[in-house]
Amino acid sequence: MKYTHIKSYLLIGVFFAIASNANAGLFGGSWKPSPSLKLFGQTVSWPIPSLCLGAKAGVLPDAGISPDGINFKIPYFSVDLPFPKLTIQTTNSVTDVKVGSIEKSKRKDSK
Repeated sequence: MKYTHIKSYLLIGVFFAIASNANAGLFGGSWKPSPSLKLFGQTVSWPIPSLCLGAKAGVLPDAGISPDGINFKIPYFSVDLPFPKLTIQTTNSVTDVKVGSIEKSKRKDSK
């Protein structure tokens, strides 16, 4: 019980670190285009799963898995479960790490 104040102060400190403008882009979060959280300059994003019922879901069965996620369809029922993605930024490149896939791209000079 004596550590409850320390936990509260630590939680408040983390919220201030995320909300402050002095962190130079190290912390943040956003809802669009997909929900994401930025910690220490690295971004983790996890798109929202989708569920469709009715005629718009299709009438042919289908299923698939890819580094982007899992999709499953049966007549009049469709589910899409995306996997999270980690974006690692360094001075010269950006790396997107997905389940079973790594995509690297070099930054272009601004000149």
